[in-house]
Amino acid sequence: MSDRREFIKKSTLGATAVAASGLTFSAKSYGNIIGANEKVRVGVIGFSDRFRSALFPSFMDSAKKLNFEMVALSDLWSKRREDGKAFFQKNAGWDVALCRNNDELYERKDIDAVIISTADFQHALHLAEAAGHKKDAYCEKPFAETMADAKAALKACHANNTIVQIGSQRRST
Repeated sequence: MSDRREFIKKSTLGATAVAASGLTFSAKSYGNIIGANEKVRVGVIGFSDRFRSALFPSFMDSAKKLNFEMVALSDLWSKRREDGKAFFQKNAGWDVALCRNNDELYERKDIDAVIISTADFQHALHLAEAAGHKKDAYCEKPFAETMADAKAALKACHANNTIVQIGSQRRST
């Protein structure tokens, strides 16, 4: 509770300083503010071995503190989808929605961000797709196999103001 009280105190001081300075915020900017009790809902694109062994444990280390939850899984292979559903239920108690493809995932209104855990050659293409749907993303390495793919993803991320982290799994863990 003291953390929340401290946050409210600091927010109030910050708001007072902004008001005193004469700065204003547009209605659009308020849409980027996450409430104190809102979860960040994450969709997983590709249920890979690396996701299971490295990304998921790292995610879970901070999920509760940062108020994150995985809510959906997209994988073309039905076996991976079913394996993923069982994995999430067993290891986190989450009943994730299964999506046959990314179009189904992005149709959902409860996705705030995605973790891209697909084959290496797909990372940049899936990142460009996520940015096109205005979703923040964590993307496995390698980021891209061609400069054309890298530039397309970068362009999409800039155009949609997307927050992205590219992982270096073994180096950053």
